[in-house]
Amino acid sequence: MYIDQKYHGYWYFTQGVDLAALPTLTMLLPPVNMIFLNWFPFNSSLLKRILYFFYWLLFMVIYETIALLPEPWGYFNYGWWKLKYSILVDPILLVILLNYYKWICKIEKKVN
Repeated sequence: MYIDQKYHGYWYFTQGVDLAALPTLTMLLPPVNMIFLNWFPFNSSLLKRILYFFYWLLFMVIYETIALLPEPWGYFNYGWWKLKYSILVDPILLVILLNYYKWICKIEKKVN
């Protein structure tokens, strides 16, 4: 949202604050994050975790490429942002998501 609204790097549908982007932000991104975390092989070998991570990165890049297509397929638009930035940033975001999940689960176990 920060890169979208403040720096106009990319946007959904139209530039600026847009109600049409709300379903994408609320009904697409959180469930995809939950699917990634739910299927993540926490107790598997390092190779299996790396492959899982790599396949998700590949999926994310392919999805973003499809979303960049012209309408009716695409709904994502770039300002100054480029696909190579996503390729660099997506692994960092997934690691942050995993670490946040591990931290929250650790706290939940202490409470229960």
